[in-house]
Amino acid sequence: MSSVSKISSGTAVAPLTRRLPAPVAGVDLNFCRNPACAFYGVLPDPFKRPNGSPSAPPGMPRGAVPGGKHKEFYKCPACRTTSRVKNNRAVAEEHERMRRLRETDPCAPACRTASCANQGLSVEEHPELYQRFGKTKGGDPRWRCKGCAKTFSTGKPARRHKRSDKNRLVLDMLCNDLSLAKTSKISGLSYRDIYRRIGFYHDQVGSFVARREDFSRIDFAEMGSRFATDSQALTINWPSRKRRFPVVFQHLCTAHARSGFIMEASFQLDPEISSAEAEAQSRAADEDHISTAFRRHARIWTKTEFDAHLVRLAKAAGLPQVEEYGLPATGSMLRYDVMQFAHAMRLHDHIGQTDAPLIFVMDGDAGLKQSFATVFQPEVSAGRAHLAIIDFDKAMTNDMRNCVVSDGRIDLCATTGLTPTELSLIPAEFYAEILDEEVAVRLVGEPVGEWFQYPFPTKSEPNRRVCLLTDHPGLEAREKAKLMRLATLRSVDSYFHRFRSNVRFASRPQISTNGPGRVWGRHHLYDPVVLSKLVEIYRFYHNWMEPGTDGKTPAMRIGLARGRIYERDLL
Repeated sequence: MSSVSKISSGTAVAPLTRRLPAPVAGVDLNFCRNPACAFYGVLPDPFKRPNGSPSAPPGMPRGAVPGGKHKEFYKCPACRTTSRVKNNRAVAEEHERMRRLRETDPCAPACRTASCANQGLSVEEHPELYQRFGKTKGGDPRWRCKGCAKTFSTGKPARRHKRSDKNRLVLDMLCNDLSLAKTSKISGLSYRDIYRRIGFYHDQVGSFVARREDFSRIDFAEMGSRFATDSQALTINWPSRKRRFPVVFQHLCTAHARSGFIMEASFQLDPEISSAEAEAQSRAADEDHISTAFRRHARIWTKTEFDAHLVRLAKAAGLPQVEEYGLPATGSMLRYDVMQFAHAMRLHDHIGQTDAPLIFVMDGDAGLKQSFATVFQPEVSAGRAHLAIIDFDKAMTNDMRNCVVSDGRIDLCATTGLTPTELSLIPAEFYAEILDEEVAVRLVGEPVGEWFQYPFPTKSEPNRRVCLLTDHPGLEAREKAKLMRLATLRSVDSYFHRFRSNVRFASRPQISTNGPGRVWGRHHLYDPVVLSKLVEIYRFYHNWMEPGTDGKTPAMRIGLARGRIYERDLL
């Protein structure tokens, strides 16, 4: 833990030890995260102050930081709400990694020599590092690096593919529910060639996104500024016969509600560093005696820390051991809370400049609630952003959902005096006004900031309950009713359903007959890096290439594209 020396009246005072992590690259996440609190967003005193030490500056909340090692939390002195202490450095590093993934063009012509200082520095941005060096036999421009004297050429992306005519076919099959075996059989390509093409598609998608995905030119006031965030668990098969457990990753997405555009998709894997490298870094730093919130390396799980985590889970559950979880053999698994905060920061990068009122909807995940309340604190405090969490009965059958919707419809007819036929003839915008009026009446007398059972559920979210985190006594009942109606996860849940249905490798696993509680997927992958690439590929396919019933893609609806992107445009 770092410390700071204080000077008072020319006399040195004992250094003050930090009880909260120091900010890193402008990131400081540890404060009261309760939007209803007067100290919401106010940075507390970060130092321990034993007897005889200087007092905290005036106006700075003190609060308490109790909790054991790895479990520290900040307790607000005003509202008594507790917030887990987060590692600022880990979140800042993950946010920067995510930013590079979206904003770096992997196909930009640049030196590819690993030992060269010019590696990855593109010709377009650094022309002084290269010189023209003629053309290839095919007429493509050739360049020579001034640093290592190696040459490279530019041209059509698939110019080195021997069977480039199969590229469009394989892309469509991967994104339309075909297994690897059937893709190989229909295309005539080997598994190795298909894996290579997945890498090729991933690079082309990354290049396109880096050049075209610019949210600064979107008017969110016109296009809508409501967003839904949720996560799904994706599984890969066990790494080896000796380690028979599935590896589960979280796939976290935020969707633009009106267009269905996936603003950000995060996969719980860093493919750039292996588990062995992460373990070596942790041992070299010698941080075992330091809490996770204060460590230099706290962004990803190491095997030692993950095994200790499983022991704690088993002890809490009263079990001798927990065997059904494990780390991947390739790449490293991110800490989920770090990924949640970094994901929220990336979304803030996209929409932080808009003046439109923002609405963020998420499920009851405590980590999501804290991450959005922290990152969007300026907008929430200014009254420009609202946070809502919802809950509904996911296990209902189709008939049960129809019954719930029918009961809500009957209730609406009874309160308005309209018949079901008359309700069905009302235009959507007037129907929404009727719902808001009826809900506003029922909100009168309801406690502020508590769960509310929405009386008119939809089939996709039966028995929906809503909790408005940014509720306050001054919020009008009509406005609150509108927020309750708009609080839905349908856009992101629809994308998750499409992803599982259209990417065979993301289907739900089956129970294995070889061991109790173990799962194995017939079509699941063994390499998480390939799955992480497919996450990015399908996000692009959904956003830019797949039109809906209206003939438009999500990119067209949100204003990023004038028309559909075809396979030939990408490849």
